[in-house]
Amino acid sequence: MFDKLTGLPAHKYLQVLGTFILAVGLPLNKVVMSIGTIWLATNLLLKGDFKAYMSNWKKQLVAWFIVAIFLVHIIGLFYSTDLDYAFRDIKTKLPLLVIPLALIGYPLIKEHIHIVLKGFLASLLITSVINWLNMSYSNNTGEVVDFRDVSLFGSHIRYGLLIVMGVVISLYYVMKQPKLFFIWIPLVSWFTYYTAIGQVLGGYIAFVFVIIAIVVYFIRKFKTRLKRGVGFTLLIVLVVLGSFSVINYFSPNQRDIVFGDLPALTEKGNSYYHDTTFLWFENGNHVMSYISEKELKEAWNKRSDKAYETVGPNGHKLKSALFRYMSSKGLTKDAEGMKQLTVQDIKNIESGRTSIDNDSNSPFKRFEILRNQIQNYTIGGDPDGNSLLQRFEHWKAAIDIIENNWLFGVGTGDVQEAFNQSYTKNNSKLDPKHWNRAHNQLLTFWVSFGVIGFLLFFVFWKYLFFLFYNRINFLGICFTFIAVASFLSEDTIETQQGVTFIALFIGLLLGFNKDKPKNLIIKSKYF
Repeated sequence: MFDKLTGLPAHKYLQVLGTFILAVGLPLNKVVMSIGTIWLATNLLLKGDFKAYMSNWKKQLVAWFIVAIFLVHIIGLFYSTDLDYAFRDIKTKLPLLVIPLALIGYPLIKEHIHIVLKGFLASLLITSVINWLNMSYSNNTGEVVDFRDVSLFGSHIRYGLLIVMGVVISLYYVMKQPKLFFIWIPLVSWFTYYTAIGQVLGGYIAFVFVIIAIVVYFIRKFKTRLKRGVGFTLLIVLVVLGSFSVINYFSPNQRDIVFGDLPALTEKGNSYYHDTTFLWFENGNHVMSYISEKELKEAWNKRSDKAYETVGPNGHKLKSALFRYMSSKGLTKDAEGMKQLTVQDIKNIESGRTSIDNDSNSPFKRFEILRNQIQNYTIGGDPDGNSLLQRFEHWKAAIDIIENNWLFGVGTGDVQEAFNQSYTKNNSKLDPKHWNRAHNQLLTFWVSFGVIGFLLFFVFWKYLFFLFYNRINFLGICFTFIAVASFLSEDTIETQQGVTFIALFIGLLLGFNKDKPKNLIIKSKYF
């Protein structure tokens, strides 16, 4: 339409601009993402070259996989009872259909893809710096700040994935444009640093998956099958050893406590309180034992300007943080234990810190906290208050639903209702406000559409990986690993930012996949 009116390739430039808006909006906000999505769909319709679109779609099996996934959602309507939920779900996932089909039907040339990728990096850099400045300012106020609370541009979980993708794209340009290393290496360093301090477990997992993906990429570049075979064997051995190390690290290791032998009196002769029914540990030390509030309150008020009974703006009591922090150091909660707290310990407790293991944003400190929480969960502790422990409950509920609906699932609209029923039936310890879906995209597909939907989704990602792998597509290989990593702990495509991320990079990176690779080893026998 506009091409004829202007005598210029107007729609070509509109396609680039719409994709650029989408990429810039991805780290920014939902409004810009929506504008970019609508822009691409409108440009496609106005250009109206449906014969060319259909020709491009026919050549690209990915387009038909996407249509099939969307059709499964439509079929799921026919055996759903909650149609309002179902239509909201389909509306959320529309970008998964619109964006890839638009970019496959009317693809960008590689030069324009690079413009879009650099726009994404610029937006990601600006928003991440703003988040970091916000975090630094908040920490300077003296209050404990969780990084997720200062993520100003959408969910910290999805944003963490974007940051890891930023690492990958920057690394790509380090290899592609080595003369501009002074631009790309600082970006790699910044996004890696942000991932480390981001406190997003999904981001850490995605980063590990990216490391594996990079190794896979370089193994694929080996000239002979023998070298590739040796490389993959070593990689598998390292992954297995690493997995065992992680499992061993997080395995329960509570200190044995004989509750019957607990002392009745402090050194000053005051009574101890021991709540042996409350199973909570910090660094292997029982929190609700060795408590003498009379001594502790008096000793605390002598050393701190914040009263013992202070309640913070988040509703947390200072004395609760004091109990937990002293337990993490293996101290008794009495006057004797108070003497052993340093000046820095007092400051940490005043700011709301609950353990010697969370006095920084280091991922290693976060892992110590996580290990402690997992250990408490394994002995019947409350899963509320920790996203990973809540996921354990979500996964249990998902498996319970699958056992009873394994063939066809519960349909597009009845997912949340099925989870609510499972939590109720199994007397879940989760607070009802945390009765969420699976937080695992593969399980969610099985819950919704049965084994057929699960296999369709699984085979699609297997196909996509080998499509990129065959063509030695660095960005494509790393992207599929990031996506799969996100699927393990999140319902990624159930949110606008998540589904837009997946849809955009599927459509965009296929543009690097047009040329037939040399030395193509893996062929269609895999499918």
